[in-house]
Amino acid sequence: MRATEQLGRYRLLDLVTQDIGVGERLDVYLWHGYDEILDRPVAVRVLSADDPRGPAVLGAAQAAARVDDRRLLRVLDILNLPPTATDPARIAVVSEWASGRNLERTMQDRGGSPLAPDQALALVAEVARALASAQKENVSHGRLRPSSVFVTDAGELRIRGLAVDAALFGELDSDASGDRAQGDVDALGCLVYLLTTGYWPGSQRIDAPEAPRANGIVLPPSQVRAAVPRSIDDVVARSVAAAARPRGVARVSDAAGFSTMVGATLDYLAPTTTIVAVAPTGAQRTVRLAVVGALRLVAVVCAAALVAGIAWVGWQLLTDPSGRPAPSASASSDILTSSARPVDDSAATGIEQTYPVESYRSYDPFGDDNGNGKPDRRKGRENEELAASVNDDDPDTAWVTDEYAGPDLDGKQGVGLILDLGVPRDVQEVSLTLVGRGSNVEVKIADRIFRDPALWTPLASGVGASNRIEVRAPRPVTGRYVLIWFSRLPPAEEDVGLGLYQGGVRSVVVRG
Repeated sequence: MRATEQLGRYRLLDLVTQDIGVGERLDVYLWHGYDEILDRPVAVRVLSADDPRGPAVLGAAQAAARVDDRRLLRVLDILNLPPTATDPARIAVVSEWASGRNLERTMQDRGGSPLAPDQALALVAEVARALASAQKENVSHGRLRPSSVFVTDAGELRIRGLAVDAALFGELDSDASGDRAQGDVDALGCLVYLLTTGYWPGSQRIDAPEAPRANGIVLPPSQVRAAVPRSIDDVVARSVAAAARPRGVARVSDAAGFSTMVGATLDYLAPTTTIVAVAPTGAQRTVRLAVVGALRLVAVVCAAALVAGIAWVGWQLLTDPSGRPAPSASASSDILTSSARPVDDSAATGIEQTYPVESYRSYDPFGDDNGNGKPDRRKGRENEELAASVNDDDPDTAWVTDEYAGPDLDGKQGVGLILDLGVPRDVQEVSLTLVGRGSNVEVKIADRIFRDPALWTPLASGVGASNRIEVRAPRPVTGRYVLIWFSRLPPAEEDVGLGLYQGGVRSVVVRG
């Protein structure tokens, strides 16, 4: 088997992974292929027809192909290939191909730094909804891992390996009952634990630190990370097999129940925001991740409207914080979200107001422009002369940060741009055109320019953001000043191989 080999209508392009067989199990190959009839990339999993797993793989692929949910990478074709002069008879399972960055890789790139609890819950809730749609067809994933879930380059949440991965590599053994639906619940709870603490509580090893245990029982997340609320402990207790459960507390039985539980949990967390990413192609397709308000609406109104996709970050999670696309899908899987959008009075009445911006200024509170060894605080500026070029109707001009040797601004906590609205406004939505792709950016509101960015009121945030994003809060935040705060930068657009990082803002629109 080699690159350029033709398997019917599919041409093999690149070998992504080769899983070495053990015992009676033979090697399994994952290829990046191309469908020459439909003119699209595909993933092609190939194994020998003599492999004892063959019948189970075919059955799993046929079952997965019945599930119609955009968030699940679909099985497109199943091939029985006759022997050739160089290869024995083979089985090939063809599925959708999508590039992106999986959750395991994302957490590695973040250095194990966890997500905000509400963002982690909203993400895993979307995975749960996808698995719930599969379980309606009596199909479970069986081997859900962080590497199974990823965000695509377009900001969609996708899940790979439905049923097929379990047939090939075995079900996760963290659930002793053998109930595959219950096993998926355990995996969902493990994802919540990983995203909120940076530690992995599952029995299967991944490239992340193991969750600390006491007498074999996984410690609650709040005992691992001080910032994790107790409500996350409850989610873990009702889902993770290795977690302790208070007397009388039962585990959730399936993915639909897990989704409902998480929706109720989000109601108890502080209100957060919706972030919308606009595809950089200029198409008008948007992808949204609705959090607290949307999940509350889903819990109350079953017929709530669905929106396709999430952004961070591609939102927090999910694209490479450096802004570079993932090199292959071997360690990637994609994520697509559908959630209800919160309803607000302005949407119901059609009222929307765009606020004028009186002036722009840079904000570098952790810089030391005068070299006295102390942070400049509110007086700090960075490339101040470029601030006025924001919204000057010239798409080639922008306020940009300095160039840094690393995406973390060489250890500085961040830098930003401040918009003065002249008077306090009820801000609910901000549209941004950014410099580069892959910034960690947060929009904050205040009545005055605080010396510490932590004192500003958050409106919305995103990780690995596209170069065009919209952020929207479920309710307005009032203030005169709007801060666009960068805590991580993408590769510099004009980089000539020096490995420099730079972000910035080309245009911004503030609405209420």
